[in-house]
Amino acid sequence: MIHDTILAKSSAPGCAVRGIIRISGGGALHAVKKIIADTEFFPDGTAAAADTVIFLPQFPPFPAKIFFWQAGHSYTGDETIEIHTIGSPVLLDAVIAKILIDTKNIRLAFPGEFTLRAFLSGRMDLAQAEAVLGVIDAENKADLTAALCQLAGNVSAPLSNIRTALLETLTSLEASLDFAEDDIAGIPSEKLTQSLTESVNRIECLYRSIVHRGLPNEKPKIVLTGPPNVGKSTLFNQLLQRDAAIVSPTAGTTRDYLEAELDWQGISCVLIDTAGIAGEAVSEIDEESRSRAKTVLNQADVIIYCYENNFITSEFSARTIFFQTKTADSLCEQSLDDLRQQVSHLLRQSEGGIREMLPNTAIRCREALLSAAESLQRAMSAPDDSLIALEIRNAVNHLGLINGAVYTEDILDQIFSKFCIGK
Repeated sequence: MIHDTILAKSSAPGCAVRGIIRISGGGALHAVKKIIADTEFFPDGTAAAADTVIFLPQFPPFPAKIFFWQAGHSYTGDETIEIHTIGSPVLLDAVIAKILIDTKNIRLAFPGEFTLRAFLSGRMDLAQAEAVLGVIDAENKADLTAALCQLAGNVSAPLSNIRTALLETLTSLEASLDFAEDDIAGIPSEKLTQSLTESVNRIECLYRSIVHRGLPNEKPKIVLTGPPNVGKSTLFNQLLQRDAAIVSPTAGTTRDYLEAELDWQGISCVLIDTAGIAGEAVSEIDEESRSRAKTVLNQADVIIYCYENNFITSEFSARTIFFQTKTADSLCEQSLDDLRQQVSHLLRQSEGGIREMLPNTAIRCREALLSAAESLQRAMSAPDDSLIALEIRNAVNHLGLINGAVYTEDILDQIFSKFCIGK
């Protein structure tokens, strides 16, 4: 069916000064030649336009403009014609009926079929195809901005970069497995771990930006956390270079979270000091304080986990920096400089996040990104290279579901059935 020639009204329903009929497929130009005055209309270039007159048996001749794109240069990728003429629904329906009667192997388009063909021919990816519908359905400036950003590739580009990096790693890993007898050098374990860790970090960054998408002028969040009374508030003050938080040797001094804006080596962000989260809550206030702290942690772009002595927890993700705190007098400038550099590195990774996305795409993205991250986490703990390669392949496929590099008929039906006919 993808090779059929299809046509439909492409302009909005109702009367207008101008209406548009779109025809796409190998027989598009042949179909139009049957109703226009200039039967010698053969454009020489990849695209052309011509003024003409349309003849229908039941109406006097009326003017039209014909736009033509050769295969490979149109919206769908197929040979495409657009007829722009008087926007009378009766007249447009009559043109369509005449073409259907006089031309073999042409039919009415299904909802979204023009954009579906654009996707299948590689003219756009699946996220951009969803953005087309977003532009059409936008009810306000914010919706339109999100759709236009997505159409321009703000979703596709960062996902493509992560997927490409993983494919390069996978190719090297599989080559060493396939040609093990030829002593082809595999990826050094340190380099493999670094590659997977960076990919997980970038995926988590995208996930967080999607979860909190649509918030205007949102700044990245740096959250201080750890057990009670380990020096989080002291560190908070030193990073801000002012006494913003109350510092006391009494555990539980910070009951709610504190936040302050600061410039972190050229990046405008928000620093947040939270209540201690370790141990059992002894009161309702403690419970509420820790609940709020955990909420803030879920929104963090960077987590600084503060601890004393040798206490370390493994409950946090790859965006966590572990920082050993001392007394206020012994927080040396060198350790603070090292901390600033580590945080800056993670913040600059988070700048690749997606801040504008359509709701339907966000739903697909969240599921796929979580699955991809889980696959990569399993890859980092897998006992041998074959299992590592399997999990990386799974992650690549999950990411491919977002932009359509991997797709099923069910996914396409779910997306394109929401389009109107003619789009």
